[in-house]
Amino acid sequence: MKRKSLLVLFPLCVFIPLAQASDNSAASTPESLILSLYSHYRPGQNKEIDWCDRKSISRYCDTNLTDLYIKNCECEVRTKEVCNLDFDPFYDAQDFDESEPNPRIKKISSSSYEITITNLGETKLIYEVKKTRAGWRVSDIKSPSKGWSLVQLLSGEAK
Repeated sequence: MKRKSLLVLFPLCVFIPLAQASDNSAASTPESLILSLYSHYRPGQNKEIDWCDRKSISRYCDTNLTDLYIKNCECEVRTKEVCNLDFDPFYDAQDFDESEPNPRIKKISSSSYEITITNLGETKLIYEVKKTRAGWRVSDIKSPSKGWSLVQLLSGEAK
């Protein structure tokens, strides 16, 4: 009887950690985090992230940025109006075309990456990332052409 239960438990011991590793593998490098984000998040194409759900946000954002998104969501629910963010910072846009975002990633420093995406033309963004216990996460996004910082926008420091 012991032998049968070991045979049943052994595959579980092997496959459960593998399944958990595959969840975290998207954030094993900054590049893989960014590619995962754009493959799972395409507004207007039924690939959305719930920006009011801590678990959804924290797959891609660090604790500070996640908290700021939650605070912004609570404001919007409470006031029934736009609070600090009236566009999508991951696309630097309010409108979206049907093209693939096709992110091109250029490392600037160990925690900074220039991302060029396609959406109604080309857009360049600077992603600040940081290593967390859960893997790499976005800590801020900046637009060199428009001068905004996502942390500043969500904090209400810039409008």
